[in-house]
Amino acid sequence: MATKAYQSNKPLVLFFVLSLLFVALFATVAILNNYGIIDVEIPVEPFLILGSWTPNIAAFIVIAFILKHSGGVRDLFRRWTMWKESPFWYLVAISPLFVAGVAAILYHLIDGTPPAEPMDPVTIPMLAAMFILALITGAMGEELGWRGFALPWLQTRMNALWASLVIGAVWGFWHLPLWFTGLGWEVMSFWLFAYNCIAISVIMTWVCNNTKGNMVLITLLHLFYNFGWNLMSLSWGVPMDKTLLYQAIVLTVYAGIVVSIYGPSRISKKKSLPINYDKKTWVDI
Repeated sequence: MATKAYQSNKPLVLFFVLSLLFVALFATVAILNNYGIIDVEIPVEPFLILGSWTPNIAAFIVIAFILKHSGGVRDLFRRWTMWKESPFWYLVAISPLFVAGVAAILYHLIDGTPPAEPMDPVTIPMLAAMFILALITGAMGEELGWRGFALPWLQTRMNALWASLVIGAVWGFWHLPLWFTGLGWEVMSFWLFAYNCIAISVIMTWVCNNTKGNMVLITLLHLFYNFGWNLMSLSWGVPMDKTLLYQAIVLTVYAGIVVSIYGPSRISKKKSLPINYDKKTWVDI
């Protein structure tokens, strides 16, 4: 029997607030350094890596201390053990690489503006480090919160498309502190970045609603989205400010096709969503 806490939106709102607050706190050192308010010799990257885990941390706190769901955090982690899935969904999980490839081709066909400075050669160790960093930060650090906790909860209140838009908008805004850290994000349009978060969120909802909230697939999809994005700018000769633009074009078409085929209500052909409506979680595995 679900407790009264499950009947209100307060736990979900608290999750969003904590996620935004925590990431701002972890980014504070880098922001203060960037604006010359403090001058410290410690590297800021560890703070940003820790900050990338704040959606997961916020979800754990809400589950354990607000909802008091015994075993809820463990159940969330168990969704990283859902390796048995159709090969089709694994292809979808790596599809952001194809998105990046098509976006890069479009850039070179339509725009083709060379980078302002010559690019350094990209080595295998550099690519491996980029891949590992993309895995342990955004991909693993965020998705138990955004898609593991918040997405099923939101879909008990609204249809799948609207839930995707809400999470995508909050997810995009969650990244805003990075534009004040002086780490290079400021060369890109924040609004275009946020739009891409919304577009890829539709794809992620599609995957979740058809695979019982499979966090293996979602983590891989997030990983390859970040990795493909970096490949475009570091290896395929697309300037950083153009990367988001051409990815936005391809993602818009991709998400539009998915919604037109699967419908905005569930973004799925299944008769019902794989959600426990009492506990507002994905169904047990």
